Amino acid sequence: MRVLRLDSVTDCGILDLERSSMVKVLIIDDGDDITNYCHQFISDGFEYDHIRNGKSLSRDLKKKDYGLVLLDKSFTKIDRSELLGPVEEADNEGLRILTGIKRLDQSIPVIMVTAHADYDSMSSALHMGAFDYVEWGALQKDYLFLKVKMERAIQWVKSARNELVEKYNRWGLIGKSEPMVRLFQQMEIALNSDSTVLLRGETGTGKDLIASIIHHHGPRASKPFVSVNCAAIPPTLLERELLGHEKGAYTDAKEARAGKFELANGGTIFLNEIGELPRDLQAKLLRVVEDKQVDRIGASSPVKVDVRVISATNREIEEAVKKGDFRSDLYYRLKVLDLRLPPLKKRIQDLPLLMEHFVLLKSDKANKEIAGITREASDYLCHREWEGNVRELENLIEKAVERADRLITLKDLLESKADPGKSATVHGSCTEEMPAEDCAVFKNADMGQIEKVAIMHALRSHQGLVEPASKALGISKASMYSKIKELGLSDMVRGYTGR
Repeated sequence: MRVLRLDSVTDCGILDLERSSMVKVLIIDDGDDITNYCHQFISDGFEYDHIRNGKSLSRDLKKKDYGLVLLDKSFTKIDRSELLGPVEEADNEGLRILTGIKRLDQSIPVIMVTAHADYDSMSSALHMGAFDYVEWGALQKDYLFLKVKMERAIQWVKSARNELVEKYNRWGLIGKSEPMVRLFQQMEIALNSDSTVLLRGETGTGKDLIASIIHHHGPRASKPFVSVNCAAIPPTLLERELLGHEKGAYTDAKEARAGKFELANGGTIFLNEIGELPRDLQAKLLRVVEDKQVDRIGASSPVKVDVRVISATNREIEEAVKKGDFRSDLYYRLKVLDLRLPPLKKRIQDLPLLMEHFVLLKSDKANKEIAGITREASDYLCHREWEGNVRELENLIEKAVERADRLITLKDLLESKADPGKSATVHGSCTEEMPAEDCAVFKNADMGQIEKVAIMHALRSHQGLVEPASKALGISKASMYSKIKELGLSDMVRGYTGR
């Protein structure tokens, strides 16, 4: 069955930062020459910060999402204590800073600026990851020279970003927000590595999907991928599942059985909810990771295995390490690559993409033709809390698709999550502001859900003004503000500043 494109999905009222924001540029220079040059000639479209050394690179780069770095090659004007290297090599301090930048973030383009270019330093800079290398004399002859170089660097980043987004979206990991792009960049490292990976994130953020992508698009793709949920298996059985056993190892062991590590030999094992692993089993897992051998229960000799370990947790596992509930040596062995998955509330910009993806996916699965989502339904999804993250959104849309007739309405969404023990039928008139398919005839809807929709509708109908919206609902202004705060609708209020 053909599924139509969902042109009715809103943008959740989110500003497209890619098109609207200025490019943030970090200038690293022991003098003011580069800064003065930039402010005089090429300030349009760029916002500048200036630091004079590379001593606190990690902190400085984290302050903002910098789109570009302009880096001086020579640092002969600052105190010796501010240099990363010996004072006699101050002329090449910029190369050391470049190494530090690339170690922290491979994606930031760096343009090196020098008073006197030479082949060796230019070659070294480009080899170390600099986007370009310019000589100060050329900047003096043509004031647009550096601006052209900067614009090319930004365009290159956008192209690389778009390719990255397109690739991971094609693989089912949907998003284009800054948190997701950073995750994609980290996954690129994981794809080209064989190191252990620790995935951290709230329940429903997609840890299992990311583990599968890393395996199936990595160096072990042709080998087995074995997934184990450590929280779903009783502790008494987990050791047998992971390590296997020999015949007669215990009463019911009538024949030998390979464990999950042996079944994953040559490939990848995904240990979900690793924080639930019993303490006594952690030492045995450490032996598997470090020595690449498994001790079956009841066996007299170990079995060699070659397995990449990807683990995941929704807990702050460092706290378990401090309390002694999780071995620190195992923790550090499992997190050679440490990936943090953003919750849905931190990437609301991705909601329209996710809505469209799941509606198309679930419509195809149900063999139904869904033309889109009504505005009120889309607004509801944009403004509700997502404690269950992407998984909750997926489940909600799947149920709504089952109920929908060509168009997903707010009624379909509310019925899909209604609690049978809290039912109510509300009747009301429909207006131009609330189309017929979304009007308040919410059979079996939760009263809390109906209340939230009513307040959203009132605010929208009165352009975000609280006083007329509260009068329309027949409640006091103070009660309206209280409900707005309780339901997380402050961003719908005109003039709201976040305070």
